[in-house]
Amino acid sequence: MEISHDGQFLFTVNTASNSISRYAIAPDGSLSLIGSTPFKGATEVGAGDARLAPDGGTLWTVDTGARAVSAFAVVGGNLAELPSSPTPLPADSAPFGIVVT
Repeated sequence: MEISHDGQFLFTVNTASNSISRYAIAPDGSLSLIGSTPFKGATEVGAGDARLAPDGGTLWTVDTGARAVSAFAVVGGNLAELPSSPTPLPADSAPFGIVVT
């Protein structure tokens, strides 16, 4: 899971349902579900990890089931998968986590 840089939103991958849940974080720390954003394409994405870009404008996920990396534009608590996403990884790879610098 990942929290937006302003601390207002939480994004968490749902490995079994191939989606990302989006939550608003209240000042008291409580969460309110905003919605869920599905991954496009593969039915067995298996997203296992997510990280925000340093500027907070892109959420990257490593998709262990699909052996790919997906990217989503972040606007507030909303996500939109980029047209170039997902990017396939080598067939013999075993993706585990993701680091964005």
